[in-house]
Amino acid sequence: MVKVPEKATPFFEYAPAPESRSIVDIKASYGLFIDGEFVDGHGKSFKTISPSTEEVLAEVAEADESDVDLAVRAARRAHSRVWGRMPGSERAKYLYRIARIIRERGRELAVLESIDNGKPIKESRDVDIPVVAAHFFYYAGWADKLSYAGLGPDPKSLGVAGQSSRGTSRC
Repeated sequence: MVKVPEKATPFFEYAPAPESRSIVDIKASYGLFIDGEFVDGHGKSFKTISPSTEEVLAEVAEADESDVDLAVRAARRAHSRVWGRMPGSERAKYLYRIARIIRERGRELAVLESIDNGKPIKESRDVDIPVVAAHFFYYAGWADKLSYAGLGPDPKSLGVAGQSSRGTSRC
């Protein structure tokens, strides 16, 4: 006699969807990135909240005036020692690499963008992130062609610009 197995329930393990929140890792808190490292900052922090779920995503450091001054000084040092002296063809390599990283990590960035501002993943994935990458590709393409753009034979980088969330800037 052949024994017929009882009706088995198939069990499938599904991989997370490409746009699933499971592909990103959101830390509990984020500091400021100044002079090549994360620092706590001196301003108060604020919570970033998902508008779709009202869940607190993370605690984010807010820069105060001394933090902004520190960041501007660090950027000026980097500009005067490295970026400002670098030929356009070398700058282009960095800008192209940033664009490629944005493209490579586009799904993660789109998920984070959608979680943070509540917009549909389709808009973040198909519009926002590709446009960001396209801007870096565009400016990378110009980096070694500025001398042909009517700026003179040897155009130079102008320096550091910064903007706060309140719309004030420091240079």
